[in-house]
Amino acid sequence: MLLSKRKSQGNRSSTGCRTCRLRRIKCDEAPDACNNCVSTGRTCDGYEAHRLPRACGPQSKLLKQKVTIAHPALTRVDFALQWAVTSDEGRCLSFFQHRSVQDMVGFYDSSLWQRLILRLSHTEPAVYHAAVALGAINNAQDKNKVLLPGQKLQSIWYWFGLEQAGRSIALLNKRQSSQDPQFQEVILVCCLLFIACEMLGGNYDNACVHVRGGLQILQKLNIRRKVSGDFISPVDPCIVETFLQLQAQSVFYGSGVHLHVDSDMVFLHPYEKYLGTFQRLRDARRVCDPLLNTGWPFAARCWTLSETEIMAEYGLLQRKQLLLLSSLNRFLCQLDWLSSLSYNRLSEKEQRETDMTRISCLALSFALKTCLLDGSKPLSPDLAQESEDLISITETAIKKLRNHPVVSLDSPIVPALYNAARRTPDFSIQVRAIALLRLWQHVEGFANTALVADILEEGVKIALRKLRHEMIAASRVVLPAGLMFVPATDGRTFLSSLPPYALLDLRIEGFDRNSDVTNTNALDTQKHRGVHTAEES
Repeated sequence: MLLSKRKSQGNRSSTGCRTCRLRRIKCDEAPDACNNCVSTGRTCDGYEAHRLPRACGPQSKLLKQKVTIAHPALTRVDFALQWAVTSDEGRCLSFFQHRSVQDMVGFYDSSLWQRLILRLSHTEPAVYHAAVALGAINNAQDKNKVLLPGQKLQSIWYWFGLEQAGRSIALLNKRQSSQDPQFQEVILVCCLLFIACEMLGGNYDNACVHVRGGLQILQKLNIRRKVSGDFISPVDPCIVETFLQLQAQSVFYGSGVHLHVDSDMVFLHPYEKYLGTFQRLRDARRVCDPLLNTGWPFAARCWTLSETEIMAEYGLLQRKQLLLLSSLNRFLCQLDWLSSLSYNRLSEKEQRETDMTRISCLALSFALKTCLLDGSKPLSPDLAQESEDLISITETAIKKLRNHPVVSLDSPIVPALYNAARRTPDFSIQVRAIALLRLWQHVEGFANTALVADILEEGVKIALRKLRHEMIAASRVVLPAGLMFVPATDGRTFLSSLPPYALLDLRIEGFDRNSDVTNTNALDTQKHRGVHTAEES
């Protein structure tokens, strides 16, 4: 009897999840969460990498471990790895296949993630270790959700991912003098995987360095886009397309390298010919990509110019602005016409893709219309209404989204909310946009909702400080229409809009609940809640 007990205890797995080890049962070690915990309604506390055995001795049969890729969007592929795979590498590779690929795909199907990277991760050791690194860091990030500004990952999986990234870089360095024509493609794929790793870790400056390196490689390849939209490129077109999108996203981080593939097509060649290929809604993203990849860097450059610099080259800037707006309007008209014909017949996924494409184009259109205007002057009523409409459309799209990954490389929602809020003169609309960003809680490429919401919130505080000085000078204490103060029991004061979309924590001297700030229109309805509001101007 004692011998049988000792034998059963000796066979018990020591590499399972923390919950199963605590319960003293065998764990099936499924990716993300084991089936034992899921089937019994328990919380799976995850795995510890340092408990995982290495492939040595009797485990040398793992030298040719067979891995089947089980992503629903993939053509079924069955590869045999031709190198040693440890248990922690295998687990992170499985996490990469089941979770990371789906997260990186985002709103649209991607042949980069669903085909190329998965294939190379089973044939190129450098890509394999980079994919394992992304799986490990994604596993660490998944426990923390969206990182707040300044927050860093602290997990054994994160450090294991950095180790795997180092092994990938070492393998690439060994092949520096390689004449293999596929080597450039391998480097670019590893670069994209490193970018995703740095974004997950909140290291956007490092991610921008990798974007810059990839763009420098692509510049030397003399890549061009034909009128049909196809690339003339020695590397896979999906790699070029992804780097062009990342270039547009990273403009605020100063990538410093510009690949003029799409800007040449938009400014030097008639875009109408390419727009003529847009006959199906499923092609909407492909057709609008050149406009998005050209328009955002143009708008970002205009935002950095002073009023004097804009006037010095106003003729050239306005010509490009009008050309981009004209192309965008034609695209949106075609999109609306096709939507009226077939939108209701689309699947939920295809409708989501169409909605995200429309939001991206509307956000860029608003940014282009305002990028040459004087930032110190209020917007016209038409543009102010357009900013509010953009926020409403984005809010509707957010409500329709279900189970979307919190981290992806696509960036439609955050730029729309940010650009609509940064130029509107209505404080209540700004508060509404900040509330939606706090609710969304996603990382879209280089756009972190927490960081963008903090930036907008600081802008509101700066504007209110300026307003306070103006009120003191005029001997009046009033707030703009639509805003109210909500005092808290701990002495802090919050700013809210009417109706209340969010509460902004204000620490502004002179703006507190003891200030003589009242609103006769809203006071009666707010008295029972202890809310002090501002008189409408």
